[in-house]
Amino acid sequence: MKSTVTGQRLLLAAKAALAVGVAWFLGLHMPGTADDYPYYAPLGALVSMSATFMGSVRVGFQTLIGLTLGILLAVGVLLLGTPNIVTISLAVGVGVLLAGQPRLGAGKEYVPVATLLVLIIGGSNADAFSAGYALQMGLGVVVGLVINVTIFPPLTLDDARLHISRGRQVLIGQLEDMAKALTEQWPPKHEDWAGRHDVMAASVNEIRGAVHEARESHKANPRAYRRSRHRLVRESQGDLEALENVTIYIRDITEVLSGSIWHGPLELHLTAELSEPVSDCLQSLAELVRAWEEGRIDVESFDGASDALGRLTTALASANGEGSFALNPGAAVALDVQRILTVLRHSVLDDDES
Repeated sequence: MKSTVTGQRLLLAAKAALAVGVAWFLGLHMPGTADDYPYYAPLGALVSMSATFMGSVRVGFQTLIGLTLGILLAVGVLLLGTPNIVTISLAVGVGVLLAGQPRLGAGKEYVPVATLLVLIIGGSNADAFSAGYALQMGLGVVVGLVINVTIFPPLTLDDARLHISRGRQVLIGQLEDMAKALTEQWPPKHEDWAGRHDVMAASVNEIRGAVHEARESHKANPRAYRRSRHRLVRESQGDLEALENVTIYIRDITEVLSGSIWHGPLELHLTAELSEPVSDCLQSLAELVRAWEEGRIDVESFDGASDALGRLTTALASANGEGSFALNPGAAVALDVQRILTVLRHSVLDDDES
């Protein structure tokens, strides 16, 4: 994964360097007074470079919108008379207020900046400066977009799939550690699995970001016009949704079991008779997730987990005569396991059939 990320970063750096050089060269040959401000062309190229082509389009467009708003604000001040310390300060303040609009995105920073530059640097030559500033920035943005889309436009699907694989491995390890803990001398000596809530949540967040970037990288990308790639993007989105739900249920199981072992706030107690069927259920579930990770999951892969869940349900029915079924942690585990099986059947098997 690190090599993939490093390769993408090196490619982006090389394209940014090339875009800046080309923009600078072209900026020196702009007609009219625009060639007096060639240094803004490389800036436009730099701000438009993004990890994805659509990201570059969005950032470049937002930058130009913010720039235009800033210039218009400065023009409004100039129409009122010669700029002074009061009008410049007020204009920048208004620019900062306008920059608070969420739709401006990356362009929000350029509203007050453009206003300030036009009023201070442009001065008496504000018209020429504004035109040159906007044209050179626009030229740089176009150069950045052209280079980004023509030279190996990035596809980050592999990175997303690696994050998904890592997320499944985290869940497999969590399930296996919990299953092992229930077979140890009571109470279990190792309890690191009980504190992995943040690890699982961070894993899902990383996957969500990677899948979003993969989806973005395929938009308007000439390298992405293959049906197999679009299918993999859809599968990655489906895997993300399944992982999010499965992670929630496994976090619930973790909280229930850790509370029953180390006496959490819910006063749950897992009896010795239920420890083994709960452990078997979690281990079978870990094997099912591993089959999903290895790409060999099918209808028969669910047999082991379903049988283990059936044995746990039978044990719960026997234990129901001895205490409250509703407060039995084994019942909570059984419910979450059933939810996980349902999610995987709908998300994985249904996708394979379609």
